[in-house]
Amino acid sequence: MTENPRILVLTKDEIESILKLEDSIEAVADGFMAYNSGRTVIPFPVAQLIPDHSGDIHIKPGYIKGYPTYTIKIASGFYDNPRQGLPSSNGMMLLFDSHTGVPLCFEVDHGFITDLRTAAAGAVAARALARKQVTQVGIIGTGTQARLQAEALSKVRDFQTLKVWGRNPARVEEYVRSMQGKIPAKIVAVKYAEEAVAGSQVVVTTTMSTVPLVRAKWVEEGTHITAVGSDSPEKQELEAKVLGKADKVVVDSLKQCAQLGELHHALDEGILTEGDVHAELGEILLGKKAGRENDDEITVCDLTGIAVQDVVTSQLVYERALKGKIGKYIQV
Repeated sequence: MTENPRILVLTKDEIESILKLEDSIEAVADGFMAYNSGRTVIPFPVAQLIPDHSGDIHIKPGYIKGYPTYTIKIASGFYDNPRQGLPSSNGMMLLFDSHTGVPLCFEVDHGFITDLRTAAAGAVAARALARKQVTQVGIIGTGTQARLQAEALSKVRDFQTLKVWGRNPARVEEYVRSMQGKIPAKIVAVKYAEEAVAGSQVVVTTTMSTVPLVRAKWVEEGTHITAVGSDSPEKQELEAKVLGKADKVVVDSLKQCAQLGELHHALDEGILTEGDVHAELGEILLGKKAGRENDDEITVCDLTGIAVQDVVTSQLVYERALKGKIGKYIQV
């Protein structure tokens, strides 16, 4: 009789002890390159809304050919949770043996890996598309991604000032307090989104907005914008004309962004066609397409989050847990 499998279970604290932001940036870059090298099997994600509780759930399976595991990620965002003293993000990564389908590891990260890999993608995008010399950064939003995107960006670009805008002034002030010392920059609260965009060489949008927050007329020459909030059809942070104004529009996945991201709205409004998209991010990392070519270009990177980011980060966590003998096995 075959013995039931033993599954390694890792807690959020254990995962946090072995996965750092710097590791995630390099792993995610590798993942994007695998995605654009034909080495991945990434189906379209499943999205489920829980509208009466301000929640959404995303299920993303993925596999990189040759990997010993495949990953199924379940992540949720319940955006009223902070009012109850709970984090808005939750979920886990489920790893299975790619030869047999036997479950190997449950990484109960409560959204930590998703948060880190999303921030890492922003850093990878900025490294490929932002100007080398950055003095000011604008952040739209005050939540977890607004914090992590700033930290991740500071790993790939030096900047002196960060301007942050959010709808709730109290949360903006709390953001400024909480970020002191986390990045080597002066952090300034602004009253209007336009103030965060004006004069910034990098702008990162990190909200769940369903109405545009950044207008094309605010965007100056040389600006790079990373948009990370729009991962379902109803969400939108950029006026569609922003993409029309850009010299280069880059996406993580053309298929996903055409249906879920900022690109989706530009296509619907007839401002762009899919043929106007310059590249997928992995193509730039592989040298198949050019990144930023001069300091005057306006670039936009639309990030909807692809499962390959989950595959590479969850595999890294699993390998380090095995090496460090971290976690607890359960018999099922």
